[in-house]
Amino acid sequence: MPDYYIAVTNDDNWPIVKSKHVWGLPEGRENLIKRLKRGDYLFIYLMSSKRGDELLPPRIAGLFQVASAPYRDSKRIFKGRLYPNRVELKPALIPEKPVGFKPLVPKLAFIKNKQFWAAHLRSGLAKIPEHDFKLLKEALERAEG
Repeated sequence: MPDYYIAVTNDDNWPIVKSKHVWGLPEGRENLIKRLKRGDYLFIYLMSSKRGDELLPPRIAGLFQVASAPYRDSKRIFKGRLYPNRVELKPALIPEKPVGFKPLVPKLAFIKNKQFWAAHLRSGLAKIPEHDFKLLKEALERAEG
């Protein structure tokens, strides 16, 4: 039975995750990434960012299946930090445009404190229940539409 997660990245690293099919966490997060196993599902969450004068809201960019056991790799592929704790991914659903995350917050069961919802994603990896998996997957499917 797979588990379901939201994995955090940023706009600079999203193209790398999407093209190289790998996602990583920084040094010190080894125990967190060790929760992942082959067959689990990861939604890629893009943090809010600025592009010029435009503020891009937080979004869900795609759904992947974990394709490897967690491993360490010090090769620099990500922008900014190293993110040596990694898993390989298999694309499952990547719509043309990401789906806004904030409108989904009221419906997501894993977010207990709706006012401070971002705190639930601060570690970089959040386990979510099947209800939330289905809700997010449906939102991506509608976006792909």
